[in-house]
Amino acid sequence: MRPAWIEIRKDSLKKNIKSLKGCTEDHVELMGVIKADAYGHGALGVFEVLAEVGVNRFAVVMVEEGIQLREYGVNNPILILGHSPLEDYEDIIDYELTPVIYKITQAEKLNEVAIRKNMKANIHIKIDTGMGRLGFLPIPESVDDIESISKLTNIRIEGIYSHLATADDIDNPFVYSQLKDFNYVLGELEKRGVIIPLRHLANSAATINYKETHFDMVRPGTSIYGLYPSLKMKLNPTVKLEPAMSIKAKLVHIKKINKGDSLSYGRTFIAKRDSIIGVVPLGYVDGVFRKLANKGSVLVAGKRCPIVGTICMDQLMIDLTDLGNVEAGDEVVILGRQGNEVISAEEIGELADTISIEVVTRLGNRMPIFYV
Repeated sequence: MRPAWIEIRKDSLKKNIKSLKGCTEDHVELMGVIKADAYGHGALGVFEVLAEVGVNRFAVVMVEEGIQLREYGVNNPILILGHSPLEDYEDIIDYELTPVIYKITQAEKLNEVAIRKNMKANIHIKIDTGMGRLGFLPIPESVDDIESISKLTNIRIEGIYSHLATADDIDNPFVYSQLKDFNYVLGELEKRGVIIPLRHLANSAATINYKETHFDMVRPGTSIYGLYPSLKMKLNPTVKLEPAMSIKAKLVHIKKINKGDSLSYGRTFIAKRDSIIGVVPLGYVDGVFRKLANKGSVLVAGKRCPIVGTICMDQLMIDLTDLGNVEAGDEVVILGRQGNEVISAEEIGELADTISIEVVTRLGNRMPIFYV
């Protein structure tokens, strides 16, 4: 096997779920968002861990992801958060997936397929309260359309939801503007006798920060995996989250270079002293950001070692000069803890001009995942 792998701590996932449930009332359900292969943590493995601690509903973003879970044997409700093409409606019915509907024509087409198959289709209605993506606008015409959808013979509106744009910023009042628009739609539907069982608005940040957005269910994603929705929340967290992912490799080669020698493409690193260089079998095709070259670090023997030279497709180099006795085969931590040192997704994201979520969803391509 290639000497590089991902470790996911099951106890960390469970602790995070416990912390998030501690933010909500007992009647509020928690839907586990496991899209994008559970943010790089492995959708099936994460599903099994979350199911152990009582998470019963799950969300992905594409029909293909839902089908994959069904073929693994997952029988729980699965919500498709993204757009579902009309040509996927047959599979949605066959695999009993729950699509998001944001146009009346979608519901009508799905109803036709469900009638033909003599089945009922569960759906969730999406309201655009300010993200500007998918969703019915919070206007009277939308309420008319949703009421019409509720009368379709083979459609059941199981849920209605929206997505918050600024919940990670406790000082931003836009959350309350979105909440007002969402409540407007709910109120108008209720006046017409359209009662929808599952109302959900809270993402990770709102689950932690805004109890008034919890309704019947919360929908955390990043926080399940121990990531804070923003650095601001991490600096003053209401809930203690624990990163579940570590990315590790083994040193495959160690060599000495002389002062003045260069490394890698473009000679971006020139040794200022005689140095000991280690080669790690990971590169940008594995999601290691090229911006980490000559800026980022890894951990070896519990100490930080600089990444030196341009990061290659399949390999990168590190400076081991200050470590002393190091051997090929020693463990290298790209993301995670070793001894008392930690390299976090937030740190990598800051160096690479991105966010922690992109770090964990990109790092680890082509690597096996072990649950520990």
